[in-house]
Formats: sequence, structure tokens, C-alpha cells
Amino acid sequence: MYQQLIPMSLVLFLGVLWRRIEPANLPPIQVRAVLGTLVINFIAPALILEVLLTSSLKEELFQVPVTGNATILTVLSISLVLYTALLRLKIITRAQVGALILASAFGNGMGVGLPTVSALLGAGQRDIPVIYDLLAAVPFVWVIGVMLSAHFGTRVTGGRLGQELLRMPPFWAMAIALGLRFSGVTIPDPILKTLHLLGSAAVPLLLLMVGMTLHIGRNMRWGLLIPVVGFKLFLSAGLALGVGHLVGLSGATLAATVLTAAAPPVAIGVALCDRFKLDTELFGTAMTMTTVLYVALVPQLVTWLV
Repeated sequence: MYQQLIPMSLVLFLGVLWRRIEPANLPPIQVRAVLGTLVINFIAPALILEVLLTSSLKEELFQVPVTGNATILTVLSISLVLYTALLRLKIITRAQVGALILASAFGNGMGVGLPTVSALLGAGQRDIPVIYDLLAAVPFVWVIGVMLSAHFGTRVTGGRLGQELLRMPPFWAMAIALGLRFSGVTIPDPILKTLHLLGSAAVPLLLLMVGMTLHIGRNMRWGLLIPVVGFKLFLSAGLALGVGHLVGLSGATLAATVLTAAAPPVAIGVALCDRFKLDTELFGTAMTMTTVLYVALVPQLVTWLV
């Protein structure tokens, strides 16, 4: 089972290596920005269109988002109560609260989750992380995540980050794909092949971007990361398992949903931390720790679930 994750882990390592050696004197933040623009505007929309237009999923199109939204909302509520209590006790700062909430509640299904699900459960289950991300994680991040970042950090007037959701090509790709799917329009085969060609680049590019983001902060309060690990890897997985089973998910589809729910924090959290003056170093370290533990633990989780 672990052998199936070796290719994914090596691509992640290449991203980490780029951060260390900076080929052609290109800093990782610059490369990550270019790759991010490429993924958001071309690669991700192509992947989303292909997945939603060719997917055999039916009721799962509703069951997976329900599971994702219930999981995120529950973890977000519990983490908000815990971290604000620590803030009132003056154990942590407002900047740390914002970073910890982002790291605990919002996963990155199309970052590490997608290649992990594809490697361990087969390409046939890659629909699940995409649907989970689009219909659960992304709206939460760009609305609730942005609001909380502004609340606990430095408010940025006129930024209107919540409206970015409506300006993102992946959002419109989802809307178009769902419209075409439910209207019964037949898509020409050459177009589907073009979408597949573009979408197949999503996994390596996303992994490279995550790898370039991973780092360990020098002056960490490691005790603050324990709740993040508990929320992200265990509570999220347990909630997704329970809610998913309750709404009718089963087998590999349920396992893919659980793996997506437990995925490490969303990489856009780094940009949100920078913009709203949260503790970016703490968030980056939390993302690194949960990514390493995720890759180490999910094969055992899959063995237990399937």
C-alpha cells in the first residue's frame, strides 16, 4: 500500500528540493505563484469539467458535499471554541488563533487529497476530492475562512476577498459542467480528450506547489500543533466516516470521502495568513506536519476502511 504513494511523495520532495536549491535562481514563491495561476485558470477548470462531465456519480453528487459541509462546520465550530478560549486565557495571540483555525478546519482535497485518493483507491475515485473541494471546502474557505482571517488578523478594507469565489475559473467550470450534465448535452470526444490532457497535469503541479510550501518554523510552540493534528487527521476523518455512512455513502466512495476530509490544510491559507497578518510560520509548520503524518497514516486507514 505504501508503495503506491512513492511517486506522489517523490514529487512532493521535488517541490521541497526546489525550495532548498532554487534552480535558475527562481525563488519558490515566484514559481508557486506562476504555477498557481496556471492551475487556477487552465488546469483545474479542465479537470473539473472532465470529472463532472464524465463521472458516473449520481446521488454521490449530493451525499459527498453534505458530508463535507457537515464535517467542516463541526470542526470549525469546535476549533473556534477551543482557540478563542485559549486566547481569553492569554495563552495564544489573535494572529495564532487565525492561523490555527485555518489549519484545523479547511482541508486541501485537490492538493494532497486528490493524488492520494487516486493512488490508493484508483483513478475512478478521483471525482470525490474534486466534488468535496468545489462544493464544500472552497466556499467555506473563501467566505467563512476569509471572514475569520480578517477578524483575528488585520482587516483589509476594500479587499472583498469573498467575492473572489465568483471570479475564479474553477467555480464557473463547475457551474457550466453541472449545467451541461443535467441538461443532457453530449460533449464531442475531441473536447473531452483535450480536457483530459490538460487535467492530467493537475496532480503533479499541485504536488509541486504543496512541496514548495512545506517548511518547519524555527521558533515553534509545538504544543499548539497537537490540536491541529487531532482536528485535521482524526476528528475530520471520524466525522466524515459517520456522516458519510449516515447519508448513504459506502465502500470506496466513503473511503475517498474520509481521505479527502482528513487531507492537510489548504495551501491558500498561506496567502490568507500573509494578507491578514496572521502567524504564517505557524500555519506553514502545521501544514508540513499534517502532510507528513497524512502520507504516513492514510494507507493504514484505507486498509481499515476498504
